[in-house]
Amino acid sequence: MDSEIKISQLEPDDKDSILKIAQWYFDEWDTEIDKTARRLSNQPNEGLLFQLVLTKDKEVIATGGLGYEVNLTKKHKKFTKLGPWLTLLYTEKSSRNQGLGQMVLEQIEILARQRMLKKIYLYTFTAESLYTKCGWVTIDRVNYKDQDTAIMEKQF
Repeated sequence: MDSEIKISQLEPDDKDSILKIAQWYFDEWDTEIDKTARRLSNQPNEGLLFQLVLTKDKEVIATGGLGYEVNLTKKHKKFTKLGPWLTLLYTEKSSRNQGLGQMVLEQIEILARQRMLKKIYLYTFTAESLYTKCGWVTIDRVNYKDQDTAIMEKQF
């Protein structure tokens, strides 16, 4: 039997999924759990336009969103004029390399186009080649968290 995969908007009252995502972000990027939970519970807001979740057999295994607040701009102020940004695209470790993160990314891009956005941005120090394959272009490089970090954009 095939698994049921579904992408939907994260509902602000879905506390279990929000806490799971907040734990992922803490484990992966040391982002405070309370900060992430607060942000996701209050979306949409000025910092977060939307957050999507990908479920497989009703279990959340991937997420990503689009927003104007990203940690990179706190250190590199020249990027504050850019946005919106892809926010913390993440796939659960046991579900990686199956194209699920790319599915979330494609849905984010569809929603960005529907909102009549001309460009969206992201930064990465781990997946530049993946984003390049998906049509993203590197527009700058910076040192962030002691990593060579690509700043990328996608035009519509």
